[in-house]
Amino acid sequence: MTTAVDSFAAFIQSRDLADPPPERFELLKRHVLNTVGARIAGSRTNEGIAAARAAATIKDELIANIIAGCAQTRCTEIDDVHLTSCTTPGAVVVTTALALAAAGELRSLRAFTSAALAGYEALIRLGAAIDGPAILHEGVWPTYRVAAFGSAAVACRAFGLTAGQTAGALSTAIGLGGGTPAASAPAMSSRWIALGFAAASGVLAARSSREGLTGTAAISPTRLANGLGRKWLFDEVGLKPYPTARQALAAIEGARQLARTEELDANDLRRIRTITVTVPERQRAIIDRPALPRTRFASIVSVQYQIALALLEPARLSDVERTPPFVDGRIRRLMSKVRVQRARDLDASYPRAFLARVSIALPGRRLSCLVRHPRGDHRNPLEWDEVSDVFRTTTGLSPERSEATINAMRAATLDSDVPRLWELG
Repeated sequence: MTTAVDSFAAFIQSRDLADPPPERFELLKRHVLNTVGARIAGSRTNEGIAAARAAATIKDELIANIIAGCAQTRCTEIDDVHLTSCTTPGAVVVTTALALAAAGELRSLRAFTSAALAGYEALIRLGAAIDGPAILHEGVWPTYRVAAFGSAAVACRAFGLTAGQTAGALSTAIGLGGGTPAASAPAMSSRWIALGFAAASGVLAARSSREGLTGTAAISPTRLANGLGRKWLFDEVGLKPYPTARQALAAIEGARQLARTEELDANDLRRIRTITVTVPERQRAIIDRPALPRTRFASIVSVQYQIALALLEPARLSDVERTPPFVDGRIRRLMSKVRVQRARDLDASYPRAFLARVSIALPGRRLSCLVRHPRGDHRNPLEWDEVSDVFRTTTGLSPERSEATINAMRAATLDSDVPRLWELG
C-alpha cells in the first residue's frame, strides 16, 4: 500500500522538479535573496552572534552551518511565511540548501532549485496537515515541529537518494519533530538555535537513510500528498517588508495607509485620541502587547509598539537589531492610545488571511480602513525592486556588495552555478 510519505518521496526525486515554470523560478530567487539578507542581518544580533559561537563548537561543518544559519535567519522575523500552515519555511529550507551547496552537494542552480522546491513543499504541506495555525495556539511552534521534514526533503534530493531511501528518511524526520522549544521571551532565547537543531536533524535523517537506517512513518496524513505536483503551496509563501510578526503586518500597514492618505502631520499625530485595531481573535492573542517592549523580540511582536514606530519613526521599522528597542515620550504616548480588539466578523478569515481593521479617532473625525492583503502577502507580492530594497536596508552591506548580490540573483539562470551567497556577511 502506497502511503502519503511514499508519494511524497517519489515527488522529491521527480525529474519534474528540475524544470520549474519561469515564474516559480523567479519567485524562488526572490525568496533566496530575502533569506540570505535575513541571515546577514540576524548574524549581527546578539542571539545570532551567540548562535554562531555555539555552532562553531560542532566539528561537522555542514551541520554547524545549518544550525547557525537557521537561527540567525529566523530570529529576525523578516524571513518568509506561509499563512495556512503558519510556518516560516525559508529559514529552514533555503539555509539548508545553501549549506549543502557550500559543501559541494548542490553544484548548479538547477540542482539547488530542485532541492529547495522539494523542501518548501514538504515543510509547508506537513505544517498544513497538522493544522499549524491551531497547534500554535496550543503552545506548539509549527515551524519547529516540521523543520526536520523540510530539511530532510532538501537533503534527500541533494544526496540523490532512491525513492525508498527518501521515504525512510522522511519517516525518521517525522519522528524527530518536536513542538515546544524554549519561549521567545528571554532577551537571549535559545528558541532560534533550537530550530537550527531541528533543521540539522533532517539532514542527519537523510544521511542515516543513505547508510541503510530507515524508519516507518508514525503518521501518514492524507493532506500531505493531496494535489502534490499540481497545486504548489510554495506559490502561496509571502514576504515581509520589515521585521514584524506577520499577524501584525495588516494593522501596521493600515495605520500607515491612513496617515499617508490623509496626510497626517506631526501635529495631527499628537492630536490622535485612539487607534483601534480589530483582528481575528487568534491574531489578537499574539500581537496584543500593550506594555513597553524590553527586548528585541517583544518589539517585533507588539502591534502597539510597531504602529507607534511606523507613524513616528518609520525608518526604525527596518532595524533588525533593536537592542534596546527605541522608546521615547512620543512612542509611549501613542502606544497608550492603541487598542486591540477581537473582530468576530473577521474570525472566519483566519488563517487564510491575516487581516485587520484600523480606525484612527481625531477631534471631529474618524479614519478607518480594512487591510486584507498587505504588501508582501502572496496576493500582493513584493517584486524584485522591493525585495532588493529590503535586502539593502536590513543587511548593512556596502552598496557595492549589496548590488553585486542582488544583480547576481536577478541574472541567475537554472544552468548557472549557485551564487556563493554563503560567503556574504
